[in-house]
Amino acid sequence: MADGNVAEDEVVRICQELIRIDTSNPGDNSGPGERVAAEYVAGLLDEVGLEARIYESHPGRASVIARIEGTDPGRDALLLHGHLDVVPARAEDWTRDPFGGEIADGCVWGRGAVDMKDMDAMMLAVVR
Repeated sequence: MADGNVAEDEVVRICQELIRIDTSNPGDNSGPGERVAAEYVAGLLDEVGLEARIYESHPGRASVIARIEGTDPGRDALLLHGHLDVVPARAEDWTRDPFGGEIADGCVWGRGAVDMKDMDAMMLAVVR
């Protein structure tokens, strides 16, 4: 998939790395990796000089917030948002590892590849 397009390559890399963090949300606040994913996202933002803050609605249920100042403080804000949690996946129900982030057939495969870790990766790459 890497064809020399730096922006596309970064989106793919971030998407793969997000998929590899099991952020399954069974609905009872016992998911294993939302905080880990939030820390990963905050690190990506911090690398480019954006102050990212992590908030938890429940221990381990983490959200990341960062603000980019606009050039005209009189204008309304633009909010970009996504989620890092995914519906739980049983590996035996998948033909590929749901948390592998594997590239096959020109696509990134795994839980969250089309909802919503792909979009999170695109937003992060653009912001970076």
